[in-house]
This record gives sequence, structure tokens and C-alpha cells, in this order.
Amino acid sequence: MPANWCDKIIWTQLFLFASAPCKITYLLMEGAESRSWIGLCGMVKVFCSFDHFVSNGHLPVRLLVKIQIMTVEAIVADINKILSKHGICEAIQLQDITVTDKTVSDMAKPCPKLSNAITEFLWQSVRSATVYHYTSREAAESILSTGIFRLTNIEKRLNDGEIVTFCQTHGLSGYLENEAGGLPRYRTLLMPQLFYASFTEANLPQDDEEYFWRNFAASDGVRLTINITAQNPNFRKIVYEPNSGTPIPLLTELISTLRQQHSREFVLQGISRLCSFYLCGQSYSREKEYRALFKTWPGVGPQPVGTGPTSYVEIPLNQMTNLGYEFRIIEVHASSRPNMPTNYTFSQRAC
Repeated sequence: MPANWCDKIIWTQLFLFASAPCKITYLLMEGAESRSWIGLCGMVKVFCSFDHFVSNGHLPVRLLVKIQIMTVEAIVADINKILSKHGICEAIQLQDITVTDKTVSDMAKPCPKLSNAITEFLWQSVRSATVYHYTSREAAESILSTGIFRLTNIEKRLNDGEIVTFCQTHGLSGYLENEAGGLPRYRTLLMPQLFYASFTEANLPQDDEEYFWRNFAASDGVRLTINITAQNPNFRKIVYEPNSGTPIPLLTELISTLRQQHSREFVLQGISRLCSFYLCGQSYSREKEYRALFKTWPGVGPQPVGTGPTSYVEIPLNQMTNLGYEFRIIEVHASSRPNMPTNYTFSQRAC
């Protein structure tokens, strides 16, 4: 063996991909051929014991390397087991995820199969629906006369536990930490870009109807019946937390398994938007909310009007917009006819 054989070995970053060993091999590393073997194996955890000694000004190294091969298939198998347990039939493969020494995600994948499967299972996109929107007479008359529906900045509902409920329950500590200015990151990074409108199911029971009239269209308010067609995937139903602090079981098991068994954090693509579809069930589950959400990007695409919690983005009625939504008002229901164009259908609410 040449005295300088170790000089030919180039150590690169090696990742631990799973916790269950499939094979244990002892290898005496030797020159470029061994380096090539490592490159082909690719995914290994290396433990080294060194016997160093100096002779004639040289530093020959006899290196005994114990290589414990850990396969990525172990992570994939655990993920698929959890998905199946919670009712998701679709299975992922190795090429569907990216595994680093710290994370498991599909953020870099053009088609994020794992994130899509989880998202559609928990927060299924709604492609079209006929829904109710209860509002004040003034707001309804503005919508009807201008032909513009507004999505409101989500910070307007800061006191209702928007976003923070999901972050606290599911341990998203990064969003909960305060920035230099003293505000938590979810308020500085997420809320300024998220705009929403709330709707509820059509054909409500009478007691639920009364609840909405009292809370959202009191006195002389209006109920709009709207057909919504969505190309934007973020028209979804709200997921309600059954009890305070009780997380979604699928996410909890997936996160804890990858963290405890594989020393990695799971990153769900789209989480910055999905946490806007989660509220306290004890306070809000009666509302059976459908939510249309749009995330703005500075300098790209539709931009908000104004700033802060009073800002909004506009959706022109009766056309598919660049926000990915088409709103068509098919009925206006109120105790008396609002000031509005004659082309809208009006029905009178019984007193």
C-alpha cells in the first residue's frame, strides 16, 4: 500500500438517510477506487477509528472505516406506513422526496407528490361550489354596484387566532419567534401577503341561518348566494381543531416519526398558506367556512390596495380573474331590496 494512499481520498458530505441498518460492512479504504465505491453507495453513515503515527517526516494513516449502510427506503417505508394508516392510499417513492442531513421534503420537486397527497387529504381543494356570503347592506351595495368583490388581508382577523392557532398546536416555532421589532414572524412574514374571503354552506338549517344573520348581517344586512369556480387550489374548507391544542393526527405522527426515528424535520410544501385554513373548533366550527385565499408576491402578479389589516385585493365579478377565481352572484336576499343594478335576482327575507 503506498504511504500516501490517503491523499487520494476526497471526503465529501455523506448523509444519514435512515435509522434501520440493512447491512454492516468493514472496509479498508484505499485510494481513488474506494472513493468511487463510496460515491456509488452514496448514502452512508461513516464511523472512523484512526491509528496515526509519524515516520520519516510523513504521516501515513491506517484507516479502518466501519460503514453502516442506511437506506433511504427506510424513510420512504415509514412515510408510506403513516399515510396508509391515516387513509391515504397513494404511496410515494424515493424520487418523490429530497432527504438532507436535516430535513425531509419535496420543496424542490416540480410535482410535490407527498405534500399534495397530504394537503388534498386534509384540506381538499374545492373546484366549484354555491355558497352563502353574509355581509352588511353597505358592503353588499358596494359589491353589486361596482362589480368588485374584495379579499381582505387576514390580519384583520388577528384576534380570532388566524395562523397562530395552527403554529402553536403543531409546534411551528420559527413562525412564533419574535423579530427584532417585537412582532412574531407569522405577522411579518405571512399575514401581509395573505388575503381571504369567507363563505358558508348554502341551504343552512334555520338555527344556523339565524346565527349568521346575527353575527355577520345584523339589522338590515344581506345574504349573497354566489357560484364560485376556482382554478386557484386555495379555495378550501376550514379544518377545525376539535379541542384546544389537539393537533392533526396525520401531521403529528409524520413529524414525530421523522424527528425521533430519523433525526430529521418534515417540511410540508405550502404550509405558509395552509395554516390559514385552521381555526379553533370550539369557537368557530359552527360556521362551516369555505375560504378563498390568495397570496400576493411583492412586485409580481396582482398587488394589494393599501397596507396593513385594511388592505385588500380585488376580484371583478363574472369572469375568471388572474387570482384564479370566478365569482357569480346568483341571488341577493335581504329584508328589503338593496340599491343595486336590476340584473340581479332579489328575494325578500321573511321578518
